[in-house]
Amino acid sequence: MDPYSGINRPIISPLKRPPSKINFLIDAKKPNLEPLKVLHPHILQSRQKLPVYKVRRRLLEEIKKRPTVIVIGETGSGKTTQIPQFVHEIGLQGDKMIGITQPRRVAAITLAQRVAVETNSRVGTLVGFSVRFEDTTSKETKIKFLTDGMLLREALLDENLTAYNLIILDEAHERTVHTDVLFGIVKKAQQNRSAGSFHPLKVIVMSATMDVDHFSQYWNDAQVLVVEGRTYPVAIHNTQEPQEDYL
Repeated sequence: MDPYSGINRPIISPLKRPPSKINFLIDAKKPNLEPLKVLHPHILQSRQKLPVYKVRRRLLEEIKKRPTVIVIGETGSGKTTQIPQFVHEIGLQGDKMIGITQPRRVAAITLAQRVAVETNSRVGTLVGFSVRFEDTTSKETKIKFLTDGMLLREALLDENLTAYNLIILDEAHERTVHTDVLFGIVKKAQQNRSAGSFHPLKVIVMSATMDVDHFSQYWNDAQVLVVEGRTYPVAIHNTQEPQEDYL
C-alpha cells in the first residue's frame, strides 16, 4: 500500500468511525500510576488540574499496546505538554527520543521551555527544541519539540527516523502542507521499521477537533482517544480590519 495515497486535502466530514474505535477516556477517581516526579509542589498541582492528567493511566495503556493512536483534546486540556512527559516517565522511548512536531516555531520553543520547567531541567538537556537556525538538543535530550519543517529535513537524511522511537504529530487538524506530507513520511518510516530489524516506531496523532475520520482511516483505522474538558475558557475574537502584527 502506498503510504502517500491517503494524503489529499478533502473537505472535512463528521466523525464516522465505528463506536469500537472511539474511546472516551473517563476521569479516574483514584490516583493512577506512580506520583509524578516533580520537585515543586505548585507545578505538580497545576499539572494535576489538567484534564489529560486524570486519564493518564488509561491513556498510557492504549499507547503501549497500539502502534498508532489518535488523541482528541480541546485547547487547554494539557495534551501537548503532558503526554510527552507521561511517555518519558515510563521509559517508552527507550534509548531514543520522543519527537513532538509543531506547525510554528514559536510554539516549539515555548512548549520546550514549559516542559523544561515542569521537569526541573534546562532547555538543551532533557528537553530541547529544533527550529530553523536554532537547535538546542544534546546527547541528553529525550523530549524534542520541533517544527514540521525540521522533521521533514531530518527525514531527507534518515528516512526511517531512527533517532526517535515515538513521534507525536500535534495540531493535525490544521492540515498544513508540511503536516500532510509528514503523515506520509512518518507512516512510511513506521512501515519500514516494522518490516525490518529496527525498533518499532510508535505514532501519536493529536487534534483539537473531532473531525478525525480521515486521520483514523489513513492510519489503518487507528484507535481514537477523546480527552474531555479544559482548564480555562477559550474565546475567539475576530478583528474588524486586517492586522499587520497579530501577536
